[in-house]
Amino acid sequence: MMWMQCRRTATIFPAMFLQYRLLVPCLRRRVFTCSFVPKKNHGNILLSALNRSDSSTYKFFYKSTSYAKDSSYELEEKENCEIVNNEVRSVSVVDETLPSNFGTSNWENEMKLSDLKTRDVLVSLKDPSEIDLLSPELRPTFNLASYLNISTTLQEMVKLGVDISRWEKRKGISSYILKLEFQRDMKQHIMFLHHQGVKPEDLGRWLTLNPLIFREKIEDLQSRINYLEAVKFNKDEIARLVSRNPHWLLFSTVRIDNRLGFFQRMCDLSRDEVRAVAVKEPRLITHNLHHVKRTSFAVSEEMGFSKDEMKCLILSSPKLWIMHGPSLLRRFNYTHNEMGLSHSLLVKFPKILQSREIRLKQRHIFLKNLGRAQYDPRKPNYVSPASLIEGNDLDFCNNVAKSTIHDFNIFLKTL
Repeated sequence: MMWMQCRRTATIFPAMFLQYRLLVPCLRRRVFTCSFVPKKNHGNILLSALNRSDSSTYKFFYKSTSYAKDSSYELEEKENCEIVNNEVRSVSVVDETLPSNFGTSNWENEMKLSDLKTRDVLVSLKDPSEIDLLSPELRPTFNLASYLNISTTLQEMVKLGVDISRWEKRKGISSYILKLEFQRDMKQHIMFLHHQGVKPEDLGRWLTLNPLIFREKIEDLQSRINYLEAVKFNKDEIARLVSRNPHWLLFSTVRIDNRLGFFQRMCDLSRDEVRAVAVKEPRLITHNLHHVKRTSFAVSEEMGFSKDEMKCLILSSPKLWIMHGPSLLRRFNYTHNEMGLSHSLLVKFPKILQSREIRLKQRHIFLKNLGRAQYDPRKPNYVSPASLIEGNDLDFCNNVAKSTIHDFNIFLKTL
């Protein structure tokens, strides 16, 4: 038995020898190791870096089942210490008064030495929970795959078809999901989504895009559904809103009401028209408002559409307002300036602004070489602009260009 003083707590406590190692239990649940001078008399010890300059008697009460309930140890310093800058630089010898009884078996139980015995890895465990004694605790990782075998939450998400690899790319999602329990924190939300019209085969895609739904309370989600019913959305329309736009339920009723009012004022829409726009493109209502305003400015000022024409565009093709702005301008410039389509034709066939620019150019140039690029309905040999973006190349050659697919493929090699 040796006596040492903890540098952190400034408390003197016993240090036990165990297989030539010095174990020093601290009051703050830490273990300190210290170099010592081995002598025959284990009552001698090297005291280093003492933070106290007084030489009074120290008492230490060690609460443990291995000792008596009220055991105290009195230490009396025998040798005076030289104090330099409030630090003791000399060696001190202390006497110890050992407890009346010391149980070796109790000490082993206290340190749980029986759990540290060597195990045969080939022998199956009696209790599956004992695997925690053999494997180290998992460290922080950027890959959820390392937690998949031990996390029932991730296993249930994979069964639903969730792509958990996409969660890893979003900051904070992985650590948040690992803290949840499926039965307690997720099951009610999944049942709620199913009751609102989200199909079972779409749950995986839905949760992949919006895992933050589990942060919302069921009462708040139900209040948002009640608001949609109050503004005359029917059940089928609500199911489409929730299914096509997973982020809709993250918006509070106040925010959704403000968004609907914004689109109503922007294009002078009625309530029924606002509901029609929301159902046709649910992502538009929760889209970035700065992007929506920028697109509205481009449609009215840069493209030259009137206010009534812009209203017709948003009613027929609201997807234009969530498209990439520069790409939309390039398509308009080609269809209006190169192909000669008027604003009225573009309003009548708005999907031509959503088609791929490369396919539109290939088919228009091919018709131009054949002398069939005539898009004015008042003139003969009229070709509908919608036919340029519909069907595959074979249908286009047979029905529109009146040519063969072989000639079209040879033409594409010249571009």
